[in-house]
Amino acid sequence: MGLFPSLEIALASPPLVAALLVAAAAAAAYVVYRVTLPPVSRTLRILLTGLRAASLSLVLLLLLEPVIRSVAVVHTRAVVAVLADRSESMTIADARGSRALALRGLVGSVIPGALPPEADMALYSFGATLRGPLPGLPDSLTDEVTDIAGAIGALGRERDRLNIRAAIILSDGAVTRGENPALRAESAGIPLYTVGIGDTAAQKDVLVASVLANDVVYTGSEAPVDVVIRSSGYGGAKAEVTLEEGTRVLDRTLVTLPAGTAEVPARLAYTPAGAGRRRYTVRIARQMGELTAQNNARSFSATVLRSATRVLLLAAGPDPDLSAVRGVLGENTNVSLRVFTQKFGGGYYEGTPGAREADSADCLLAIGVPDRNTPPEIIALIRSTITARRTPLLFIGGRAIDAARALTMFPSLPVAAGAAIPGEMEVEFVPDPSRMDHPLLALGAAGGQNAWNDLPPVFAPRTPYRLRDGSIALGSPRVKSVVLPQPFMALRDVGGTRALCVTGYGLWRWRLMAQGSPATATLLSSFLSSAIRWLTGPEGERTVRVTPAREQFAGGEPVSFTGQVYDESARPVEDAQVTVQIGGAAQHPSAELHALGNGRYEGALEGLPPGDYTYAAVAARAGHTLGKDAGSFTVGGLNLEFIDTRMNAEALRAIAYRSGGAYVDESDAGALKGMLETLPALRAREDRHAEAIQLHRWPWMLGTIVALLAAEWVLRKRSGML
Repeated sequence: MGLFPSLEIALASPPLVAALLVAAAAAAAYVVYRVTLPPVSRTLRILLTGLRAASLSLVLLLLLEPVIRSVAVVHTRAVVAVLADRSESMTIADARGSRALALRGLVGSVIPGALPPEADMALYSFGATLRGPLPGLPDSLTDEVTDIAGAIGALGRERDRLNIRAAIILSDGAVTRGENPALRAESAGIPLYTVGIGDTAAQKDVLVASVLANDVVYTGSEAPVDVVIRSSGYGGAKAEVTLEEGTRVLDRTLVTLPAGTAEVPARLAYTPAGAGRRRYTVRIARQMGELTAQNNARSFSATVLRSATRVLLLAAGPDPDLSAVRGVLGENTNVSLRVFTQKFGGGYYEGTPGAREADSADCLLAIGVPDRNTPPEIIALIRSTITARRTPLLFIGGRAIDAARALTMFPSLPVAAGAAIPGEMEVEFVPDPSRMDHPLLALGAAGGQNAWNDLPPVFAPRTPYRLRDGSIALGSPRVKSVVLPQPFMALRDVGGTRALCVTGYGLWRWRLMAQGSPATATLLSSFLSSAIRWLTGPEGERTVRVTPAREQFAGGEPVSFTGQVYDESARPVEDAQVTVQIGGAAQHPSAELHALGNGRYEGALEGLPPGDYTYAAVAARAGHTLGKDAGSFTVGGLNLEFIDTRMNAEALRAIAYRSGGAYVDESDAGALKGMLETLPALRAREDRHAEAIQLHRWPWMLGTIVALLAAEWVLRKRSGML
């Protein structure tokens, strides 16, 4: 950068005009003070003439709109970024020695010695994320993933700020997260020189390569776990593979390791005993002389549910709806169905339901009840069950339903009937487009909302229904082309009691008359299964939902959360304060989620060491708590860095080739000196910073003119000229 910036004055008129104006101002000042009354000294007349000439000249020059331009030239030295791999695979000591020691030797002496004198070095480290510039290498290499593509992308955002003209990547090339780094290298905009650290030959090692297990299992039911074991250099040896939960061994098997570098499958199994989220570990016994034991175990999690959801079905009598619903739920192995069907003259075909059946039910399903034949004691039994046990309800209407007794029997019902009108009408169900993301409507069926619109018509009573307080309509009935202003499907979640109702009937048509389209053929089955899951599951219609982006994060990776906040009417809340408090850590850190709009929030927390954690989220607005959520996640234990322990020279060569750089082995890193010395891009960047001052709009110019006139007035006053 130059010591002084260059200055340039520009006028709206030629300089000759400015010179004439200054001369005219000087002449006018001379005429005024050539003779004074009273006479003053010659020195004072010269001073007064100069003040008047200066003020007049400035006023006249401002009419020419003068602009002063200042241009400063800044020279920024070129920078070579050095990206050092800080992932766990760099802790491996293979046949070529310790990768960590090789990395520190390169950063400490080899790379600085290879840089030309006109370039500076900026040190970064990368693993899950890019960090830097750094004063030195981190003390420990602990990141459980390597995202080279992400590091190249992040470096691109630093390039212009620091004048980075080239980069040197020091790594073993083991990519365990992110896109193909060679593709990202093409858009890097600078040459990338890669230095491979480690041995490309397979090392003597055994590891758990993959684990395949069900995410949802059921108590009392055996769940298989399929494992792939990879080995190198242990042909013919036998190794024990175990499945563990904490310190308890659930299953074990013996495998014979294949010759060379190859994989062998193994199957384990376990029978979960308690409901909840459980964590399991597959482990293979350590072998003599293997490279590392950090890849000998791999963990997975599973949600353990009760063996089957107990559903108590009460029907007004044998009819097609009962047959259709019974057939659908009978095919669902996760549902245990108990049916009680009313007789026309009174009583039940299967025997009278009692308190034992009602209390053991996880969900109540009513089809066409109550009608005039429903016994009062059954109405009282169901009412007390819902009130005392908060048993969820799935209500389906019927032709002869007694709407007045329905609220008595089902106090959680989402709708209430208006004045009774005899008769029925054929209707089509029209889902509310704003509710299509609700799990009861978003069933994953092909066609989305069109699948609902393609269903055949069903029936609805002419008696109108209205929503009760706290209820939400998911859709309305349509007669021909007119959508009626009343609910056909509605839900309610008040006081911990959930209920879902369909005011119409004839749903058997959604099964028997919907087989012509793949989008509608299984819709009734999907709807009933989703309804029971929603009614009995822990999710419900929570107003606050906060979940981690993954159940298991890599060590060194930010733990990110996403959230959704709704009010009691299920409308998105955009101005909530969402706080996530972490449990299981010594310091109990917390994270604030920021709003994305439409009730969505996100945030992240960094620096959590490996371990199992819980979290508690609270959403508030104006000091009022809107809702809470909680869950768990794990940091560490992925062991991805030890799945393939060879140095991936091909990946590093592809990065260098695509970016216009070069690849060298760690033993030849000194060759970088000659490559960088001939690189034309390593020259100082010249930046010009220009600044313009419009003097006719500059406040200090007006102040200067006023000061000159004031000084002239003071001298005239003291000389008796006023």
